[in-house]
Amino acid sequence: MLMATFLCPSCSRGFLSIESPICNKCGIMFKSREGEDHICGECIVSPRRFRIARASGVYDQTFMEVIHCLKYKGRVQLAGPLGMLLFSTLIRYWDMSSIDIIMPVPLHKKRLRKRGFNQSFLLIKDWEDIARSLNVEIPYIQGADYFFIRSVWTEPQTGLGRKKRMANIKNAFSIEDSSKVFDKRILLVDDVYTTGATVDECAKVLLRGGAKQVDVLTLARTM
Repeated sequence: MLMATFLCPSCSRGFLSIESPICNKCGIMFKSREGEDHICGECIVSPRRFRIARASGVYDQTFMEVIHCLKYKGRVQLAGPLGMLLFSTLIRYWDMSSIDIIMPVPLHKKRLRKRGFNQSFLLIKDWEDIARSLNVEIPYIQGADYFFIRSVWTEPQTGLGRKKRMANIKNAFSIEDSSKVFDKRILLVDDVYTTGATVDECAKVLLRGGAKQVDVLTLARTM
């Protein structure tokens, strides 16, 4: 089992990795295990601004609990093994030459002060060391949210449907220096993809700022 490589047997129990067939665009895993990858109905009806999105595992059972321990209980020691799991997903789906910048989805400074960390950044902060140990070239990792920021405070997205999530997150992000993203191929990293409202809003702002393309990588994906 993939998860067992990165977490203990107790934490890895119940983990379900994302496997084909999936949506070519948003990466959702289809309930039917028959057939090939194809575009899902949601992506046809509501086209996404990002190019593709991929995730390591299904947001369910123990995997959800592990992510909650990191995100809400401050168990930052989980960021190491979870970051390694996410790195393996990066290598699985992307050619490193197709990305210029890797960046986490930013938190509003108010939430960052309250939580004490950006969980998405914790997942990628050791990637340069991991890549070096594997002799793998990796794109530039943007850690500080100094040019792409969450400028508007929003209520938590938890419990909201897709339309309410979209309304809640609308215009929440901004770019302070468009030259940093102009003509860049960006990989956005977040912890969980639920409806895709947050990462799609990020992609909209980055593309308007001149980014060439935006891809999305998350630790977990809802079914």
